[in-house]
Amino acid sequence: MDTKKILAIVIFLAMILTIIALFLIDQKYKIIIVSIPKFQHDVKSPTPVPPVLQSQISNLKSSILLPVPFTPQAPTANWDILHNEDCEEAGSIMANAYFNGPHDAKLDAAYVENLLTKITDWEMNVFGYNLNITSEETIKMITANFNLQAKMLNNFTEDDIKKELAQNHLILLPANGQLLGNPNYKQPGPKYHMLVIRGYTSSSIITNDPGTRNGLNYYYSFDTLYNANGNWNHQTNSVDLNNKNIIVIWK
Repeated sequence: MDTKKILAIVIFLAMILTIIALFLIDQKYKIIIVSIPKFQHDVKSPTPVPPVLQSQISNLKSSILLPVPFTPQAPTANWDILHNEDCEEAGSIMANAYFNGPHDAKLDAAYVENLLTKITDWEMNVFGYNLNITSEETIKMITANFNLQAKMLNNFTEDDIKKELAQNHLILLPANGQLLGNPNYKQPGPKYHMLVIRGYTSSSIITNDPGTRNGLNYYYSFDTLYNANGNWNHQTNSVDLNNKNIIVIWK
């Protein structure tokens, strides 16, 4: 057999073996064609986060000024030791006049002096002292001597003040008077003081401040009042600035 024939046979056998090998591989490893769907991007807007629910919706007016009669705590300008400490009593008298009368813009000096004497006598009989009394004692004095109700509100906010005024409630705020920065005080100002909150504007709290004859409609910022606010502490004989509270009065 010549060389050409041998070469042709070899090539033929190689082709046969290749076909057989491909067949066997196809039988063992089936090729599976999988149809993969195209990814569809979500073009919708994300679901908005629901708004935070508020337990109470505030519809407060931009300003309020309740017609509270005014008196200084020394209505006859007699700033003796007793009248220097009569701010709690004077504030309570103004609150009583607002709810029960008289409704004069400025209360008669003789009328105020008579009430101051009666209240301080009551305090001496009940507490044993009358120069400085706490918020709790002031509430007791108000409810016992006037036809009024009162409560203490701790850790108050500016909105708390506005909401109480919107309900026709008055507020007494106890404070370290030396931190109020009122230029009308005999400097350095009262160690302990209490004033009436009767209204507000967009930027200020409006008070009747009995610590000065110029205290009618006296404006303070909320921050000034809050920073000076505190309850009287009989043990330290000073204002506890960590005891933040106001007295709310209504009828």
